[in-house]
Amino acid sequence: MLLPVASTLLAVAALACGGGGGQPSGAPAGTLPSPEGEAGVPPEIEEELRNLFKLWGTRDARIVYKVQTVSGGVREEADLLFQWRPSLKQWRMDISLAGGESGSIIDDGQGLYLCDDAEHVCLKFAPEESPVAPLPFVDDSQMLADPLQVVEAVLEQLRGGRTQVSSRTIANLAARCFTSTGMASLGGLLEKLEVCFAVDSALLLRAEALARPSGGGQDSSLFEATQVSGDVAADAFTPPYEVIDTTAPEEQTTPGSGS
Repeated sequence: MLLPVASTLLAVAALACGGGGGQPSGAPAGTLPSPEGEAGVPPEIEEELRNLFKLWGTRDARIVYKVQTVSGGVREEADLLFQWRPSLKQWRMDISLAGGESGSIIDDGQGLYLCDDAEHVCLKFAPEESPVAPLPFVDDSQMLADPLQVVEAVLEQLRGGRTQVSSRTIANLAARCFTSTGMASLGGLLEKLEVCFAVDSALLLRAEALARPSGGGQDSSLFEATQVSGDVAADAFTPPYEVIDTTAPEEQTTPGSGS
């Protein structure tokens, strides 16, 4: 079914944007903390993040992510493939849940398609009506294309706690990780938020969030890259199945490229 796939992606993005749990990928190095006891992002760390985001959206990307979430005591795992062609404002997200459900979300630069592998059908939406965020911290396709909006969204979340920066290697790439802690003690919903970007491209390599404990449990999410390349297929943004256009006055179907 389409809805379980979409709702899982929404849960991941929502918690990672305002929160995920897991273990770090390698030991932090060169850590620079906020002044002790103070919430926020130190000016030198904010400047580093803003400079890094000058590289956002400057190259094609194909990223394989492992996703782990815990919500209400229920653990979910998924494999996610994100493909992005910024020059044409195209992106695609394929997700496969541990339970066997799978599907994809495709923005071809003109419309957005929510495709279900079991039903062999794609629902077409206007890009601004996307039921799923492309990535943590990114609400929609328009925001994905604007590095200023994305960096502001990241900084807004990091400012909720005491922020430090460190260096790691993730998916064989050098990364800078921005980690905010002490958020719960400052009245926030999160205990920890961490986001890591590739040094040479600003591609998102990791988003981890740990919610404040509640009712004997603790919600979390981990969104981490395992493979990164620039090899995006020419037909990656073509809907693979029959398309049902939800933007039309009446239901219409058009053939897709797949069967």
